[in-house]
Amino acid sequence: MSRPRLRKQLGRLAIGTAAAAIVTVSVTAWVLLAAQLTNQADRRLEVYSRVPLLQCGVASLPQHDHPARIRSDQAPLVQVVAANGTVTTPRGNATAPPVSVTDLRVASGEIPAARYTVTDGERYRVLVYRNRCGETVRLVADMSNRADLLGDFGFVLLVIDAVAVALAAWLSSVVIGAGFRPLDRIVSAVEYVESTRDLDAAVPHDPGDPDETARIAHSVNSMLAALARAKLAQHQLVEDASHELGTPLTSLRTNVALLLRSELNAERKLSMRERRQLLVESDAQLKELSALLAEVVDLARDPRSAEDFDLLNLADVVHSAAARARSRNPKVGFDLSTRSAMIEGQPLMLERAVLNLLDNAAKWTRADQRVTVRIGVGDGHVSVCVADRGPGVPATDIDRVFQRFYRTVEARALPGSGLGLAIVRQTAEAHGGCAWLSRREGGGTEAWLRLPRPR
Repeated sequence: MSRPRLRKQLGRLAIGTAAAAIVTVSVTAWVLLAAQLTNQADRRLEVYSRVPLLQCGVASLPQHDHPARIRSDQAPLVQVVAANGTVTTPRGNATAPPVSVTDLRVASGEIPAARYTVTDGERYRVLVYRNRCGETVRLVADMSNRADLLGDFGFVLLVIDAVAVALAAWLSSVVIGAGFRPLDRIVSAVEYVESTRDLDAAVPHDPGDPDETARIAHSVNSMLAALARAKLAQHQLVEDASHELGTPLTSLRTNVALLLRSELNAERKLSMRERRQLLVESDAQLKELSALLAEVVDLARDPRSAEDFDLLNLADVVHSAAARARSRNPKVGFDLSTRSAMIEGQPLMLERAVLNLLDNAAKWTRADQRVTVRIGVGDGHVSVCVADRGPGVPATDIDRVFQRFYRTVEARALPGSGLGLAIVRQTAEAHGGCAWLSRREGGGTEAWLRLPRPR
């Protein structure tokens, strides 16, 4: 089933809203006109009731011939209503609506006056009141012209409404088309990216575009830029990983080939010592290869989906990482200065990041030196500082060491893949924090991991 287009939905909504508003205004105008005509009739009857002849002795006025029906252009019909319902018509015997309960209430003195409308084949407006002599006078005015006027006015409104709705439909299509034009450009640009896989193609937007459209274009461009960076990082990771994996694989392949050749060629038998040496080297290369693969997988995995964020104590994470670091580096001492520091984070990812900092510091620490670890609590953040007394990182490399597979000249002679600090920075950024190195006073390096405190 095809989805309805937003353009059509907005068009229907706009036309419906405009039609409802136009009809509402027209109905209101019609009702107001009807009320105004009724008010005019009431004012006419009120003015006529003040005529001196109608203030006293109305019943004694002589009767005259009167048309069989009241016309709207004539003076109101004058009648006198007795308490028993008898009606006297001083001005003749013109047709008038029958006496009502309201007339009798006024005649009996229950209420002083009343106005009401009667529809009895014809439409009449009636004013009943008691004059100074106590007579109940009934004035009846014809309102047939009111119905004709309202009918004509309603027809005019109907024609105007039809024209106005048609005009609103045309204007809505023009306005919606103009409003969707920037979105059409965005859709075309996104479809171009989808078809060409060109993530460098930016979505165009004009300075005169609405703020919402400009924000959409900016968001799409930011997303494309992020995808481009991720694609480039993935490409670099694959290239770097293939290069780094090549070295241990080549060495391992060479050792295996030597062992096979020794087994297949009796004249080239290796001594037990040589065989043991090749096996030891192969085992070390396999361990290096396994560690490298594990770090590549950790670095390629999205840290945000690895595990849930929990409220935890950073001190517990540091102590757990230090216990693992001591078992992996038995010749190096670790001095911990920790304090309770609650954060929201992924415990395993954070422990791996702290362990990488400890392993990196232990790599540069001599047997007579110790690695110091301390936790600091600041305004809105907590930090872990791992300090060693090694040779320090050159100023030109102090930030480059966080790049994947980057190793300083001095580090290339030591075991490692060049991914440890890259994992630290990735973990810090996934938690809304940061990681950096600084030169330690008196020699050595301080590695920092800063994380935000929970709000």
